[in-house]
Amino acid sequence: MIKNVLRGLAAAALVVLPLAAAPSAHAAETVPLATTVDRLPVGTESREGYQRTSFKH
Repeated sequence: MIKNVLRGLAAAALVVLPLAAAPSAHAAETVPLATTVDRLPVGTESREGYQRTSFKH
């Protein structure tokens, strides 16, 4: 009997959880590529800790 109850709860969860999920990606903001690239953070290059001899190729 307990197995049947657990199976029923698992089945109900599989039906209900997708309905309660976050909104789909279709609701995402549409932005031109150039604007998106301009929004990327730019930092200075740091080679701290890099050792060329660590790479055998």
